[in-house]
Amino acid sequence: MVIPQSFYANVTLIDVQLASAYYPILVDLAKHKHCLTYGELVDRAKLDYPDRDVVQKAIAVSTGRRLDVVRMFTSERDLPDLTSLVINKGSGECGSGFTRHFDPVAAREVVFGFDWSTVSLDFDGFVKATETAVKPRKKVKEQRALELMAAYFREHRSSLPPSVRERRELIVELIMEGLSEEEAFAEACRA
Repeated sequence: MVIPQSFYANVTLIDVQLASAYYPILVDLAKHKHCLTYGELVDRAKLDYPDRDVVQKAIAVSTGRRLDVVRMFTSERDLPDLTSLVINKGSGECGSGFTRHFDPVAAREVVFGFDWSTVSLDFDGFVKATETAVKPRKKVKEQRALELMAAYFREHRSSLPPSVRERRELIVELIMEGLSEEEAFAEACRA
């Protein structure tokens, strides 16, 4: 899969920092031919990186967008898509953002058949390159993010899907990371 350059416009530094924590965990899963749920991935990262504040604040609901960054990394290196190893607790399968474009079972077969012992776990070079490509964003405090989200929702309620209410936590997090309300809602609707 080729990731369009325009994708970088929506990537935050937190996305990249969390992806760098998730990548080595996913390589380990691939070596052992295992899958994890989104929540289990976040929990494992918290155990593996107790001193990384950004990891300790991670939530499962926003993991999909962080996995998009891992997918960018593996795609740029012609590696199998490790993100196919992360599944939804309820459905037992990858999220709709993945299954809309890929066959997760076929993707996992490729991942499990690949020799991961030859792959570097170094994500640092990618982090540095991506950080320069990512436009710095102004952080927003939680209370203000809640206000901005509510105002945008009221104004655009008729054009938003009903399921957007289930993505409230993600929308607030994205606004706090510096995405505009429009970007945060669009990303939440995409997830």
